[in-house]
Amino acid sequence: MISSLARAGPALKEPRYTAAAARAATFVREKLYDASTHTLSRIWRESPGGVAGFLDDYAFFTQACLDLYESTLDVQWLRLALDLQRRQDELFEDREAGGYFTTSGADSSVLLRVKDDQDGAEPAGNSVAALNLLRLAQMTGDAELGKKARRVFAAYAARLNDAPSAFPQMLAAVDFSLSKPRQVILAGNLGAPDTAAMLAEVYAHYLPNRIVLAADGREGQAFLGGRLEVLKEIKPLAGRATAYVCENFACQQPTNDLAVLRRQLAGKPNPAAP
Repeated sequence: MISSLARAGPALKEPRYTAAAARAATFVREKLYDASTHTLSRIWRESPGGVAGFLDDYAFFTQACLDLYESTLDVQWLRLALDLQRRQDELFEDREAGGYFTTSGADSSVLLRVKDDQDGAEPAGNSVAALNLLRLAQMTGDAELGKKARRVFAAYAARLNDAPSAFPQMLAAVDFSLSKPRQVILAGNLGAPDTAAMLAEVYAHYLPNRIVLAADGREGQAFLGGRLEVLKEIKPLAGRATAYVCENFACQQPTNDLAVLRRQLAGKPNPAAP
């Protein structure tokens, strides 16, 4: 739900959807997440219900935080996504065969740790986790995260080959890994109208294999600049929100013109100057 609201906000130019996503994510962080142990609880009724989170809880909430970061450009959500991913690896990763078990193994009454074998009414935890890893690898420059995603693919290779229709979400992750993801870096003040207009333009295009990053000149840019060299020098042009559309962090000419950004996102060359 958080992911859906987060994506819908800028796509439909409905800030109330983005705000609802942020409220829901804040509830989970404050009520169902223990910052001291970096763990999630699964159930809430006036207080946490004493059921530790499963793989799906970590994978889906990590995805929600990534979608919320891209729709708000607020680095707190990216930080939380990284924290959740680290804890997910510790609790659920199959270090021998790759991929993730559904349960942590801490409950002695669970005799066998299993992995989900299809995307059903909801995508499988491993499918969501694979795309999370690839997005985080792009956002932070951490190649090890990309390797973990490829280990997920290897663990499910036979199943993907025999019954690809059983794993549409994992195939979306495979497609991301085989593509040349684009990076859209927005430099400007968070919440300013010109930055919001640039972000809405990005969401107006169907670009499944892209990430959005913010160069806000403050905490968020400092956090990312320590991981991605290119983020250190990016800044707005002439004091206006500016977009840098990149592939493998080789960027096109930066622009603060929405029409130019629209052409760049559509993969169309700029018209020749008169």
